[in-house]
Amino acid sequence: MNHILNVKLPFRKETIPPSKVRRNLRKHSETSVEKIDLLIENLNAILRYYDDTSKIIKNFLIDVNYNDIIAKSKRIKDILKPNRKDINDMIVGARFSDAPYGEENHIITYYIDKTSILQTINNLMIVKKFLIDKLSGKATSENFNEPENNLDYSNYQLSKSKIRSLIVDCSVVDSFSVPRITNIPDKEYLLITFYKTELSLSNILEKLGIDKIKYQYNQLGDNSISATKELYKILEDKVPYLISMISSDLSKITYDKIKNEPAKENIHIPTPTNEPIIGVIDTLFDENVYFNKWVSNEDYLDELEKLSMKKPSREHGTQVTSIIVDGPRLNPWLDDGCGRFRVKHFGICENKISTFRLVKKIKEIVSKNPDIHVWNLSLGTDDEVAKNFISYDASALDELQSNKNIIFVISGTNDNRADKTDILKVGSPADSLNSIVVNSVKRNGIPASYSRKGNVLSFFNKPDVSYYGGDFNERIKVYSSSGEQLVYGTSFAAPWISRKLCYLIDVIGLPREVAKALIIDSAAGWEYKQSTYKTKELMGYGIVPINIQNILNTSDDEIKFIIYGTSVTYNTANYTIPIPKDNNEKYPYIARAMLCYFPECTRSQGVDYTNRELSLKFGRINKKGEIDDINENIQDASGSYADERQSRQDFRKWENSKFISKILRNNRPLKSYDERLWGISIISKERLNTKITKGLNFGVIITLKEINGINRIQDFIKACTLRGWIVNELNIQNQIELYNANQEEIKFD
Repeated sequence: MNHILNVKLPFRKETIPPSKVRRNLRKHSETSVEKIDLLIENLNAILRYYDDTSKIIKNFLIDVNYNDIIAKSKRIKDILKPNRKDINDMIVGARFSDAPYGEENHIITYYIDKTSILQTINNLMIVKKFLIDKLSGKATSENFNEPENNLDYSNYQLSKSKIRSLIVDCSVVDSFSVPRITNIPDKEYLLITFYKTELSLSNILEKLGIDKIKYQYNQLGDNSISATKELYKILEDKVPYLISMISSDLSKITYDKIKNEPAKENIHIPTPTNEPIIGVIDTLFDENVYFNKWVSNEDYLDELEKLSMKKPSREHGTQVTSIIVDGPRLNPWLDDGCGRFRVKHFGICENKISTFRLVKKIKEIVSKNPDIHVWNLSLGTDDEVAKNFISYDASALDELQSNKNIIFVISGTNDNRADKTDILKVGSPADSLNSIVVNSVKRNGIPASYSRKGNVLSFFNKPDVSYYGGDFNERIKVYSSSGEQLVYGTSFAAPWISRKLCYLIDVIGLPREVAKALIIDSAAGWEYKQSTYKTKELMGYGIVPINIQNILNTSDDEIKFIIYGTSVTYNTANYTIPIPKDNNEKYPYIARAMLCYFPECTRSQGVDYTNRELSLKFGRINKKGEIDDINENIQDASGSYADERQSRQDFRKWENSKFISKILRNNRPLKSYDERLWGISIISKERLNTKITKGLNFGVIITLKEINGINRIQDFIKACTLRGWIVNELNIQNQIELYNANQEEIKFD
């Protein structure tokens, strides 16, 4: 077995190259007089709607219905544009149309003043005249695009660039409309989010005469409330255009039938010493169990909650914690080699909790325990996640993880219906993108009967991984108030991944970005690219190996190395990675790479949720001095074109966990380009109109498999060392000794 290598790679910081791009029509797109007439009528209809409605906000919320999934650079630039402002700054929401997966288009909501709307109508009338005069009523890529076509733009009251920009804008828009939310959950308590305007949420409710005492709502953040269905109906009647998102306001635990094992007396467990600590946020913990010394317990309840609980259940929380502390003794076949862990257990509810209380408590708990890096959360909702926005609780977890050095492990939620005619989407907060979401499989690797599926926001890969959580006739052993019990569920798959992550971060000393990448890469292996879409929906990247040794070591014919860095410019790159060649001066490898990072996110942006994109390229340096990417990523290559839909589907654009691989046919080695080496590039892009001011850490795991079975790791280490790079082998025993030494208490005489 070879150890994983930690390579301290020097990076070049490259700024974005200058470019002058003409605004031309895409191939096969067009703008006609009929299209302009339709858009003008849409805008007039919007003005009439707001004139006939009790509008309490200053400006107008308008949906721009695009005819594709549209990149930021391809969205409208001059239609609806306010004076001296960028139209992208007016975006307050984004969602997808109701078309089937693969056919959906962007619907982006803008907040626009009346003057800009009237000016747009006037400008479109001018463009209509231009089309009639110069292009027989229709602009196409053949008769409009430059430099092939040279048209006369004089005497039209608008500049050439303005006319061209408006024509291109019209070509990507289907229609304009007033926002109106659909798919309202049939629940008594709802979480309602409003579009951001110049009015605060408190001012909006005050103007509507909504009394907090009468309607008993709770405000969450700047633009969301937890309210009853009765209040929602009032809001829907008065200001339907202001409502951006609606979801169920309840996280709960659904208990399955538990099988009790015969009680065992005098279970021995040593006294805890310096073992690492995992945070558990769950239902209450029973302090009478045999491993209670390993658990620091706090019933995190307010006085009202304590009074309402007569004899609260402590089953589920205790069961989850038993796996983290002593799972391998309870389930010897799942011995992961990680030992035992101490737990700080926070019991926040009995069997259900509102989203408002859940988020409030999690934020308080995490802020008070900065020493804990891994948090296990096995709570979730029965309701499916929404198609067009991230749940409020998941977005709160993503925010915490983007700002703090922590990672959440979340259960993928269970389908507890008796009649399963279809497969449910996962429930919140399993739509948290920065967290690791865990689904469950049986011992034979088949998805459990209660499995729920991804994806999230149509294409984000959730769940991340799968692990052994048992099934009705194949259960996991846990310990609780009643002694040993046999259970099943994603709640009992997640804690095993929490154990592994904590081991990698707190014992081995890896950054969380690297630890997450290692977990996902170990699940994906070489088989992920051949997985079916259905398998990915249920299992994510695959099943994580049981033993930690199989994550921290690799086979003799593989070179696996870690790259950790910070993206602070457009491109963070190294073009001199010395991959060993064979005797024929070729590269006898298949290759894969896994990238993970924790971006900031904006829930109000809907399907355009992640604020920052890191794009990964890895491969040989070709004769042009460019990276010949193993995933054939052409997004940023000169002379190439990939639209937003292809970039999301093929290159996972905007996803914060990216897996790329190169599987060679007939195991033929790759040719080398003269003396050129291999390179890695991390390209950063911003979703919003902000400049990169804050570094974003990333972790990359690269694996090279020698197709002839030859061990070339020492050649690689030597070549890196000759370049002056620091290369360390991740030796588990050495890291354990270092961890123990760091935990020793120093006594001064």
